[in-house]
Amino acid sequence: MEGAIVSLTEGAVRGLLRKLAGVLAQESSPAQRVHGEVQYIKDELESMNAFLRSVSTSPEDAAGHDDQVRVWMKQVREIAYDAEDCIDVFVRGRSHPAAAAGDEGRLVASLRRFVRLLAGALGVGGGDRSVAAQLRELKARARDAGERRTRYGVSLAAAAVRGGGGSSSSGRLDPRLHALFTEEAQLVGIDGPREELVGWVMEEEPRLRVLAVVGFGGLGKTTLARMVCGSPRVKGAADFQCSPPLVVVSQTFSITALFQHLLRELIQRPRKAMAAVAAAGGGGGDLVAYDALQGMERWETAALASKAEGIPARQKLIILFVAEFVHICGTITLYRYIVILDDIWSSSAWESIKCAFPDNKKGSRIIVTTRNEDVANTCCCRPQDRIYKIQRLSDAASRELFFKRIFGMADAGAPDDDELKQVSDSILKKCGGLPLAIVSIGSLLASKPNRSKEEWQKVCDNLGSELESNPTLEGTKQVLTLSYNDLPYHLKACFLYLSIFPENHVIKRGPLVRMWIAEGFVTQRHGLSMEQVGERYFDEFVSRSMVHLVRIDWSGKVRSCKVHDIMLEVIVSKSLEENFASFFCDNGTELVSHDKIRRLSIRSSSYSSAQRTSNSVAHVRTFRMSPSIDNIPFFFPQLRLLRVLDMQGSRCMSNKNLDCICRFFQLKYLSLRNTSVSILPRLIGNLNHLETLDIRETLIKKLPSSAANLTCLKHLLAGHKEQLTRTSSVKFLRPSSGLKMSHGVIRNMAKLQSLVHVEIKEHPSVFQEIALLQNLRKLSVLFYGIEVNWKPFLELLNMLSGSVRSLSIDIFDAQGNISISSLEMLSSLVSPPIFITSFSLTGKLGSLPPWVASLRSVSRLTLRRSQLRADAIHVLGGLQNLLCLKLYHKSYADDRLVFPQGGFARVKLLIDDNLVNLEKLHFNEGSMPNLERLTLSFLREPKDGISGLNNLLKLKEVEFFGNIVSSVVSKVVSCVKDHPNHPRVVGDKWNIVTVYN
Repeated sequence: MEGAIVSLTEGAVRGLLRKLAGVLAQESSPAQRVHGEVQYIKDELESMNAFLRSVSTSPEDAAGHDDQVRVWMKQVREIAYDAEDCIDVFVRGRSHPAAAAGDEGRLVASLRRFVRLLAGALGVGGGDRSVAAQLRELKARARDAGERRTRYGVSLAAAAVRGGGGSSSSGRLDPRLHALFTEEAQLVGIDGPREELVGWVMEEEPRLRVLAVVGFGGLGKTTLARMVCGSPRVKGAADFQCSPPLVVVSQTFSITALFQHLLRELIQRPRKAMAAVAAAGGGGGDLVAYDALQGMERWETAALASKAEGIPARQKLIILFVAEFVHICGTITLYRYIVILDDIWSSSAWESIKCAFPDNKKGSRIIVTTRNEDVANTCCCRPQDRIYKIQRLSDAASRELFFKRIFGMADAGAPDDDELKQVSDSILKKCGGLPLAIVSIGSLLASKPNRSKEEWQKVCDNLGSELESNPTLEGTKQVLTLSYNDLPYHLKACFLYLSIFPENHVIKRGPLVRMWIAEGFVTQRHGLSMEQVGERYFDEFVSRSMVHLVRIDWSGKVRSCKVHDIMLEVIVSKSLEENFASFFCDNGTELVSHDKIRRLSIRSSSYSSAQRTSNSVAHVRTFRMSPSIDNIPFFFPQLRLLRVLDMQGSRCMSNKNLDCICRFFQLKYLSLRNTSVSILPRLIGNLNHLETLDIRETLIKKLPSSAANLTCLKHLLAGHKEQLTRTSSVKFLRPSSGLKMSHGVIRNMAKLQSLVHVEIKEHPSVFQEIALLQNLRKLSVLFYGIEVNWKPFLELLNMLSGSVRSLSIDIFDAQGNISISSLEMLSSLVSPPIFITSFSLTGKLGSLPPWVASLRSVSRLTLRRSQLRADAIHVLGGLQNLLCLKLYHKSYADDRLVFPQGGFARVKLLIDDNLVNLEKLHFNEGSMPNLERLTLSFLREPKDGISGLNNLLKLKEVEFFGNIVSSVVSKVVSCVKDHPNHPRVVGDKWNIVTVYN
């Protein structure tokens, strides 16, 4: 967790250093007079920053630093935050009105006034005395922090001595060791996974096979691997010539350390066990045996190998493998071996160790456990290798394990008290199918003298504090914290940021990435946009199994996730400890650890806005409020230093609450999505740092004229799409929900990357303004195709053909109907958008424009009311990268829809929605060989039905939605009964899901 402190602190200092450098770059006379003073502050902070980086990358960081280091780092971070806030306020000065007026001379004059204020603050010239006092205090605090580090001996060396440099000196056991000693009778839900893996191990495959078990920490990967090797089929295999020791590959992996661990496992642990037995019998035990390994940390690898003498031959063989002394034993290739490598954290660790296990063509096996999917893919890169993704326990298995742990029996010991069952359901919901959490909390409840509802409810309500203080839950906390500690330096603040979302909240990928960027957590990389870098951060959490996946789209991209409730408790605790975030929770509880709140999340409707918090909210950088809150808090207008304001779903947010946000001059992210707001404030243009404006699912129809000053805006998101299925694959844009664009509003928004659901009808010049946005990547436009608009619209498409990657066009006539044909105009494009990856078109065509066949990069294609014929299906079937095809209402005009052999080779999702003329839907043999999900909706039963489903060999699900026709569903259920892949059939009627087979 120290890495979190360092990451947060170094990030805060880095942001301030940039601003101090800007002051030093000023050539005005006042700036020159304060040059020496500002340079002192900058140099001091740079030195602190270098120390922080050393702390983060030192070997001791894995073991943890002492309290002095933690406290010092927190103090530095608070100084940097305060200084940055102070400078932001003064830099703004009177510059904001000038910027809003577009007068560069006033802006320059305001900047000069700030320099004079800074000069006065540092005692060089005049200036406001309160300004001077604040900045003199900050300078003194920076100087004192530097001196304090020396005065109290805060250093890496001191931390290493006091911390011991390793976990062994702390006296704590490795929390993963519980998996070594769990009795099989206590396990639940392991039989199926174990038998599947045993089958992989025992398959007739002479080549070396690696089996990787991957999943979230605490799911039981180590236990499963041990059960596989301990199964009668594997143990009874006479050709396995060695007993598998459990090899724990730590986060700080090295060959030597691994070798030392093996020696301890194979020599020391059995002798300790014997000594314990002897001591229990009164003999005192033979402790002299432990002397054999004293001082082993200093031994060379050869000396370590020599100590393998005396170990049984079959176990010594594994030692020789791992120590990379394969050449010592010439008969090594005669044996078939099986080993477990537990908890591998990085691909580099695997690369270092894999050469120690030769493929002797004897059917040897390596079982790897890891939390990282990328590591699993690296380990299992050959055709014969296998990856097993371990799943959470089902509700029934979770309940069985829980009551078995408390009462000793799964059913007979379950409580008869309905209230106790209700509390246990709440506890199990928090455990989320995590065996480690279920066992730990069950053990805690079993130790309570009174098994009452009140006692159990207290544990459920205070799980966060129990994790902090109760020894029974310490192992669970350590296991979860291991995943956090292994995060790269730049990801720790990003993951800690997830603590602002409440339990069971679905976190969407796009908004989260934009919040990270607004907070300054995402670092620019050459050749990538900030959004692309942020998405890679998100993918890291997915790969490391640190979040639970909620929605995966047709391309395999994770669109949303949740944080496990127990993991959320851990990061909330750490957020409070480091003053990263504060929380207002149930019953008015305030979880605040510092007098200055930096990020604030109001989570419960029971929090009253009438409450008066004693903590300062003037320094809050992120504010988020749950939808259940009834009133805007009284302190809302005081949040003037906000970077992120997330009010999504807050029904209490109204027009009258919005005026004050125009004074939040540092605001970069503003989400009013799904609120009752209908008009944006007249002075919204004052937010000249704003990067994201999300007004989707609101009543806002138009931007005020001052929005033209939002020159930093990158994402303008409007419109209202309804989700018609649980998977969000079927969406419908509400009529007239687009944002009406007026002349001149977006002319200066040169940084725009996303312009979503804008409506253009009366001002064709808006097309010309959009055409100048060369950074635009996503464009969704509702276009009224009156004659005067056609030419500028086509010019826009020509000018943006090389930059836009996602294009959505809705074409209507002057009355808002789709009656005019747009085929002729679209066919006349000189430079069609051939690089787009997503294309959606609502409008009458009859046939496809010729350039559609050249869309070689398109992966998603959506058509509505296009009235295509059979020849268009053959064209679409040739799009080599198409993964998702959505044919909505009136997109197809013929009565037979036949998908040809060899067509749609990569399509995974097909949607057919209310094709009114359709009488037959057929899939030829060899068509859509990779189709996994077929989503259908019918107004009536097609006369000739649906056929050829057995030709879709990878089909996993047939989904019906909307007004479901039961006769069609019944025939499909009957048809897929003989399908080799056994796809399920589901009905989603207004998000009420029914499974039919």
